[in-house]
Amino acid sequence: MSQSSRAEVTRGVEQRLETTLHAYPGLRLDPVPAALLTSPPPATRVVRGGRLPLLGDETPEVYDVTRDLWQQSGCRVVDSGPGDGRRLVIEDPAGYVITLVQHPGDDPVLTVASPPLPARLIDPPLLAGLLSGLALGCIGPCAAVGPMTLFPSMAGLAAPFWAWVPLYLLIGVGSVWRPETRRFGIGLLATGALVGVAVAWVFS
Repeated sequence: MSQSSRAEVTRGVEQRLETTLHAYPGLRLDPVPAALLTSPPPATRVVRGGRLPLLGDETPEVYDVTRDLWQQSGCRVVDSGPGDGRRLVIEDPAGYVITLVQHPGDDPVLTVASPPLPARLIDPPLLAGLLSGLALGCIGPCAAVGPMTLFPSMAGLAAPFWAWVPLYLLIGVGSVWRPETRRFGIGLLATGALVGVAVAWVFS
């Protein structure tokens, strides 16, 4: 599937999430990273969602409104519970899956998953991260050569060749922390570590 098609299903996920939230006045979403959300297989789906806090006694009504909204839109709805909590699963004719799940003592969690996307042979964010890590791993240690030529007293010191590491970790770990940039961060950390450590070791 093309990149534009991926963007299209992402908009579809966000639209269905907003539609569900607007169906019940005052409903608020506390976003949860996609990696922490449970979605139907396969793992190639685009997923968005979060917790619905402070519903209290309004929880059953939120379930009923959500079920009626999508049932009237022609979706297949499976409503199960109470048991270990209540679980509402809505299957959109277009392939989207909307779930509203609450376990005892927890806030309900609303999740929208896109139709399955075919796995891509080349993942653009991961590739960008790999190339950025390669560049940073080469440039970071080499950049220390300039100051050492200006300040001869620094000659022979190994520390300047490792001065790039905090910036590398800041960018890499920060990227991995955010779901939307996670694949880029993984690529950056992987090649940056391999190339940067090798180059810094040779120079130092």
